Amino acid sequence: ALLEGFNKWAKAGLKAFVSYEYRRFQMPDLTEGADAYFMNKWTESHVSIGGQLSKTQGKTLHYNLGFETWLAGEQSGSMNIDFSTDLNFPLFGDTLQLAAKANFSRFSPTFFQKTFHSKHLWWDDNDFSKETRLRIEGLLSYPKTRTQLRFAVEEIKDYIYFGTSYDMTDDIVNHNGRLAMTAG
Repeated sequence: ALLEGFNKWAKAGLKAFVSYEYRRFQMPDLTEGADAYFMNKWTESHVSIGGQLSKTQGKTLHYNLGFETWLAGEQSGSMNIDFSTDLNFPLFGDTLQLAAKANFSRFSPTFFQKTFHSKHLWWDDNDFSKETRLRIEGLLSYPKTRTQLRFAVEEIKDYIYFGTSYDMTDDIVNHNGRLAMTAG
């Protein structure tokens, strides 16, 4: 990390990092042809790199840009970019502020979205696309009149959601009226 203002030419701070994450999961499982459950274990490892460029000192302009991308593991190819800025103008004895935020993220599904085992629902190795999100937000504020104008928009692509379906039967006593329940 290089802090903002560490010398007279450094007008912004700069940080870089490398991250390693190890995850363990445990769920009930069945071997083929067996009728008894056992606890199975899964592991995942993730390696990511990232950085941050920021300017927080001063009165007129501030900004913060953060970036992280995953290089290896189940989240390989995923990324997250965050940006925020504000610009301050003196106006009639107060300060008019124009601020903006943006976020772009692209993530692979989590372990439990791809694989899940329970008594009633069970799925393995779902092949979902990466979920992509883009959010942009702007804010114009003037404290003297307590006025704020804000706009925001968000777009989501390949969002993962779960629903259930089943077949209705007349046998309410034995099956509660529902057979062949599926989730996905």
